[in-house]
Amino acid sequence: MELLCVKVKKGRLNGPADTFNTYVVLKIQNLKSTTINRKGSEPCWEQDFMFEISDVEKGFMVELWKKGLIWDKLLGTLWIPLTTVEYATDEGSGAWWILHSEVIKNGSEICGTKTPTRHEILLDVNFAILNDLDRRSHYRRASLQGACHSPLDTCSSLSPMKSALSMQEKELSNKDQVYISSLAKARWTRAIQK
Repeated sequence: MELLCVKVKKGRLNGPADTFNTYVVLKIQNLKSTTINRKGSEPCWEQDFMFEISDVEKGFMVELWKKGLIWDKLLGTLWIPLTTVEYATDEGSGAWWILHSEVIKNGSEICGTKTPTRHEILLDVNFAILNDLDRRSHYRRASLQGACHSPLDTCSSLSPMKSALSMQEKELSNKDQVYISSLAKARWTRAIQK
């Protein structure tokens, strides 16, 4: 499991400022998150999102929408492959991305976007570096592998060992959640202090 951090910062939209009331939608692995609406041709959202990622071989979708009276209008999309996302401990300055008007699919899966629009969005995207969490996960995997492949194990002693490891794994999992929560709070505190 990886922790993906996405900060939706700003936009540069092509057109008269009074025609835009926009929001950004992030879609990743059956999850969907939305920013608040902002008016103008240079909207400033400054919103943080965090996602637990199970498959880093895929990607995620960023969509820019214009609020309408009856229906909202899609202004542009962006596909970001997770394999291109770097690891970081702190928030960065981000990068400007050009939005596109068409989605490229391979069967039913989205694999990219094409046909650039004149709209841009500033995003800061990274995987959080979780040193303590990584060490605990490594320890958990090593413990489980050692339990399963130890030549001293017998059928009668294996069951209590699995039970003890299962309890240990649940305890570590709870500690992982607390660690991720404290990381999110620390990032949020730094963001609002700026």
